[in-house]
Amino acid sequence: MNKDKRIIIVGAGSTGSSVAYHLSKITDSEIILIEKRGIGSGMTAFSSAIVRTHYSNEIVAKMALESRHIFESNRENLGFYRTGMITIVPDSLKDRMEENVSMLKGLGINEQNLTEHEASRKFPWINFDEGEDISYEIDSGYADSVLTANYFAKNAIDSGVKFIRDDVYKIENEQGRGKVVLKDGKIITGTKVVLCTNVWTNKLLSRSGFGEEELLPIKVSPHPVILFKRPNTISGLLPIVSDLVDKDYYKFEGESLLSGGNLRSELDNTNIDPDNPPLEVPMDYVSDYAERISKRIPDMKEAGFHSAYYGMYDNTPDFHPIIDSLTSLGLPNVYCCVGLSGHGFKLSPALGRIVSNLIMDKKDPALGYFRLLRFKNGNSVFKNYEGIGTVG
Repeated sequence: MNKDKRIIIVGAGSTGSSVAYHLSKITDSEIILIEKRGIGSGMTAFSSAIVRTHYSNEIVAKMALESRHIFESNRENLGFYRTGMITIVPDSLKDRMEENVSMLKGLGINEQNLTEHEASRKFPWINFDEGEDISYEIDSGYADSVLTANYFAKNAIDSGVKFIRDDVYKIENEQGRGKVVLKDGKIITGTKVVLCTNVWTNKLLSRSGFGEEELLPIKVSPHPVILFKRPNTISGLLPIVSDLVDKDYYKFEGESLLSGGNLRSELDNTNIDPDNPPLEVPMDYVSDYAERISKRIPDMKEAGFHSAYYGMYDNTPDFHPIIDSLTSLGLPNVYCCVGLSGHGFKLSPALGRIVSNLIMDKKDPALGYFRLLRFKNGNSVFKNYEGIGTVG
């Protein structure tokens, strides 16, 4: 391993571990992966771990398809289950949905529009209302987020990547090299440093001496996840439901659990300290969620509450990642893949490849879309379903 061309990756969630994995395949540079909590122990551990290809932007849909192929081909190692996914939109988004499904089909994604009658016959346990538009992607599902991070990290370590469990306190530029200062004062330098630091990115930059106006355009938004014990009438593996009418999603997990969250844009407008998240999901939130899901899936009236927790999204203004160097902050040898906006896990296999190409100065058509400068120039090309930020 070439220590003169050392690459340091900060953050060993699903994305950082994927970056280490992909870099280990294309460079002889020494690679160091640093994580203070252990592999896959940050927000990756709180991910709903849904693997879907229903995206509203072609570039991201291609990344999702690439990632899904990796989940499929490593099914046992990544804990992938193919369940399919149903997307339901109100009449006001019908044209947008049909345009989107047409784009996805053009990419080779197996997705189809269903009439209300077809959907009700295929999925009799779901209540579809008149005027709603429905699509079904057959090959989507879910995986195990912690298994995935550990799979990438183990393969990277087996290829020579060095893993350090420690706390990075700040990042600096020192004579053309990236300087990583650990909490105990120890210093590690490298020709390049990659930040895969999720919701903690701006805290790290603040400790590194950057002012409020210099921080990245990222909000840390807490999203509740509710788990229910399903009744026996709807047990087993069932398709994920993305309900863009009520702006909720439902993931049928294993044989008897259902986990779900909310896609409402007001959740994304909050901004909290990631080290002081809310501790308990309010019971009135749980009750409201249970009422909505019982209307959509009537058998869930007999479900039992299991638990609830908060996961945190690192949201950008257009709900898509920042993959770029931090030259504009005076850190030309520091790169980032942050602002994943709730998409990080499902895109992590593709993100690892794309970031590796950035670090190794390889051309990649995806990179032009994720530059930091797009927010200053107002030239983001990403569009969403109206009022539903995290669907992308």
